Amino acid sequence: MELAQTCDDIVRIASAGRALASRRVDETRAWRSSGSSSAIAWMADQMGSTLRHAATALNTAELLDELPEVREAFVEGRLSEAQAAEISAAAVIDRSAERELVALAGHATLAALRERSRDVIAAATGDENKFERIRRRRYFRSWTDRDGAVRIDGLLAPDDAAPFLAVVKIRTHTLQEDAQRAGERELLEAYAADALVSLVDGNGAPDAVVHVHISSEAFERGHTIAGETCRIDGVGPISVGAARRLAAGSIVKILESDGTDVRRVAHAGRTIPAKIRTALEARDPHCVVPGCSRRYGLEIDHIVPFAEGGLTRLDNLARLCRWHHAQKTFNGWRLTGLPGEWSWSRDSQNGRSPPTNDG
Repeated sequence: MELAQTCDDIVRIASAGRALASRRVDETRAWRSSGSSSAIAWMADQMGSTLRHAATALNTAELLDELPEVREAFVEGRLSEAQAAEISAAAVIDRSAERELVALAGHATLAALRERSRDVIAAATGDENKFERIRRRRYFRSWTDRDGAVRIDGLLAPDDAAPFLAVVKIRTHTLQEDAQRAGERELLEAYAADALVSLVDGNGAPDAVVHVHISSEAFERGHTIAGETCRIDGVGPISVGAARRLAAGSIVKILESDGTDVRRVAHAGRTIPAKIRTALEARDPHCVVPGCSRRYGLEIDHIVPFAEGGLTRLDNLARLCRWHHAQKTFNGWRLTGLPGEWSWSRDSQNGRSPPTNDG
């Protein structure tokens, strides 16, 4: 075991030395004397690797000039080439995350480090257009291989894929459990294929439930800031705009997280869960607009509108009569305050008194 660790340390240090030396070859254009078409091609030939691998290694070496802590850890053998590449890509965008990511690499898996690095990039850029660019590249392809099997491949934007993957995942585990009770055993991937096929006839296809890890502040604000995350497990980072779109079309649960701990679960869809509805009816027995005493035919309103990121949770809901609900939705009236201290107002330039409905 110690021998394996020693060999691994040597490989890491050698990888760092090779990357930095290749960076120097690129700067001096010494690769031209080898007859190679580019520094990347020269490096791929030297490494015996693909052009993609060589390009990643060279790009990492270039970024190390700006990231002293990553460079030091890489040269000392504390980071592998893959770890250095993941950290560099994120830390060059958000320098405040450099030390955190280097420390994380010391005990986390590469998959966990990659996931955290993507979160850092997504939070720092907040690029809604990034996901639209992915959507424009979407495709679905199928072909028949030499054995006659049908093969499929595709590319989807994260928010388009999330409900689909949620449905397939639930159906996969249902089929697996059914098969195990019948004494059958196959790979999980086989049941996933069966789940995909089962969606065609619609039998047993559950509603998609998507868990989005994000703070309610970011959801309501409409974008993340440095240090925040908006992500779906198994999918990766998504924009807050994508989370809002999912909330409009799927059953979405917002998992408000503090580090790795989930502090609260909020419902992001328009549908009011039964427990919240019961609590709301008890809290608001009549229209909450001051001066209105109507108790029948009340409608539930999102105080911060759903379209603006308002979550479906008790502190963002109130019961209004139909008249006041319409005034708030269409005529610019606003409900603010807290239960027992509600305020009903309109834009100051209008000058009209707040309407009431005592019917």
